[in-house]
Amino acid sequence: MAVGIIAEYNPFHAGHAYQISQIKKSCDEEIIAVMSGSFTQRGSPAILDKWTRARLAILNGCDLVLELPFVKAVRSAQDFARGGIKLLESLGVVDKLAFGAETDDLEKLKSAADSFEQKFFTENLHMLMSQGISYAAAVTKILSEVTTLDEKILRQPNTILAVEYLRALPKTISPLLIKRIGSAYGDLTLQEKFSSASAIRAAVREQSPDWEKISAQIDTETLKSLRAEKNLVNENLLFRPIIAKLLTSRADDLKKIYGMTEGLEFRLLNAASAKNFSELIKILVGRRYTASRIRRLLLHFLLDVTADEIATLDAATCARVLAFNLRGRALLKKISVPTITKVTKHLNRRDLCEQKRFLEPYQKILLFDVSATNLRGLLFEPPQNFYKDFTTPPMIVI
Repeated sequence: MAVGIIAEYNPFHAGHAYQISQIKKSCDEEIIAVMSGSFTQRGSPAILDKWTRARLAILNGCDLVLELPFVKAVRSAQDFARGGIKLLESLGVVDKLAFGAETDDLEKLKSAADSFEQKFFTENLHMLMSQGISYAAAVTKILSEVTTLDEKILRQPNTILAVEYLRALPKTISPLLIKRIGSAYGDLTLQEKFSSASAIRAAVREQSPDWEKISAQIDTETLKSLRAEKNLVNENLLFRPIIAKLLTSRADDLKKIYGMTEGLEFRLLNAASAKNFSELIKILVGRRYTASRIRRLLLHFLLDVTADEIATLDAATCARVLAFNLRGRALLKKISVPTITKVTKHLNRRDLCEQKRFLEPYQKILLFDVSATNLRGLLFEPPQNFYKDFTTPPMIVI
């Protein structure tokens, strides 16, 4: 059997290496990472392409890396967790899920996960939200009272994800909790070691990066890959395609986009007056709409991801192979669902612009992955080559 990890590796750093070392100390099983692709859960483009990140994960201890599809990855924490676990469960070879949190008290995290299904939770949630408290703040307050965990811990993204993993985990997969060490998620200060991925990305984006400081946070191969990126991906380049599409869109069409609820379509149309991407986000963010939710919504808008399609595709799985080593190759033979190593066997370029043939749900999932990779390629000056999903094979690391 194997241990599963749901990750982003954006980029791979010392904290990720620590997690893998702890897994290897606890069991001698292959490690399968399910990793977001061209865009992350929070709706930002990954700093390195998905094949590079997958290769680096293999070099640092994983045996097999599969892509968490765009329609599963660029979602709320709850849906991100469910999508990753559903994929791992479908493989038929995973008996443990390893994940990190700001606490190592598994029982309290389980108690938090169980609380969502209790009547008192729903009653208290409605009461607090009726008082003007946001959903996230209300949930944190209730869970803190139930578990006695500090609200600061419960607000940490990794703890939020840990609770969602436990909510979604089937009985066939047991949790392997590993307490996080080092900087808090989103801390932009480079530490001596174990800095956050956000701090590393910010340091790499400096006009003159301090590569010596950065090298203390990442392995040699990741350092080489980051230094080789002379032209970094730039999400600000999303602005013009978003505005161009807004200027030719109608409210009735926008309503169909996944996540476009509570009149957000009118808010989005009115935001077309923004002068740049940052201003666009600021205009759209509100008490009920976080920056991450807005970023995800804009990506769904650009790629025409509708609520109806999400409802259909949520039940489907797609095991797209990004990278593996020899242990991973042996593992592929044991997986109980078909694996995708060559996209051209399942799709062609015409499928992106024509609907002349019936496509299975997994093929539609792949279509969105191809479109997401193309969109990320547009976020460079000059744009990168498109259709990389058709031409890039899985990375084999020996």
